Amino acid sequence: MSGRLWSLGVFLVALGVAAHVVGWDTLLWLPGVILDSLMWIPEAVVEAVRTAPATAGVIALGVVLMVAARLVSRRSG
Repeated sequence: MSGRLWSLGVFLVALGVAAHVVGWDTLLWLPGVILDSLMWIPEAVVEAVRTAPATAGVIALGVVLMVAARLVSRRSG
């Protein structure tokens, strides 16, 4: 527990120093850019389901089977 508190303290000190040096606007700009660039993923999924629902169904079934295989391997292993 103390190790986690120490790590959190170090992170907050580093964050505070970085905010003082470059400013909060600059620090918060990067996460905003990352989130904006990741928004294309859900949009691409929705567009794929609209244009080719059968293909999206096959992909979804494959994902479900992969998750089921992982769950079965955890129980037996």
